[in-house]
Amino acid sequence: MVEKNYVLRPALCALAIGAAFVLASNPALAGAHRGAVAFATATGATVPAAEAATAGAGQTWDFDHDRAQQSPQDWITIGGDWRVLVDHDAPSDPNVLGLPGYGLPHVQQLGLWFESFISTNYQLAIPKNAPQYSDFAYEAKLKLWGGAFGSYAGLVFRYSDPQNYYVLTEACPKDYIALYRMSGGQMTLIKQAPAELVRTRWYSLKVDAKGGHFVAYLDGKQVLAADDGSFTQGRIGVWSQNDSRASFDNIKLSPSTP
Repeated sequence: MVEKNYVLRPALCALAIGAAFVLASNPALAGAHRGAVAFATATGATVPAAEAATAGAGQTWDFDHDRAQQSPQDWITIGGDWRVLVDHDAPSDPNVLGLPGYGLPHVQQLGLWFESFISTNYQLAIPKNAPQYSDFAYEAKLKLWGGAFGSYAGLVFRYSDPQNYYVLTEACPKDYIALYRMSGGQMTLIKQAPAELVRTRWYSLKVDAKGGHFVAYLDGKQVLAADDGSFTQGRIGVWSQNDSRASFDNIKLSPSTP
């Protein structure tokens, strides 16, 4: 987990106990996100083998040709209920890729909220046919708009499986940008920098990766630079934590030329 936001305060203990009954009465709800990740890890069936990259080729996704409230046709869900959502404030009107909140059944909303107290789940989606890259610029428009203990979402890169990847995150209302490494299922902070973030506002988040050097930008301004050599190549994706609600638009991947 990026932050241990589920530490229980005394006034919330009763709610957590209630959560156990809610989840126990609906096992499918309790294991929905973990099941998707476990399936991808165990079988690899939901993650096709990456194809060789074409030099200089890039890809963009704006989801405007997808059907609303359906899974995006060019993306694979690894964990979470990622859907195409209608957002007329989106940078590319009308569709975005996101995690629905208010449209979920009430019991499912409560289940996600209660689960935030007692466990950590990471929600991921990746493009179906994006090849693996070593050096690239990866950017997207990102809006954080919900979550019991704040909103945490960001850009996954050099992804090989749900247990191994980097993720550049925005955190609101904690107000920071952070680079993490997920390695062997353990999340480790590489570097963090302050950044004023407002819920429901669109931001441009970008990472340049060259070898083991990474530079992150928020709305075109550099916010951090860091070095790590754990993963040399992989795919890109989007990421959220627990019940954080987030939307993505105008996702763009541009491989670096030698």
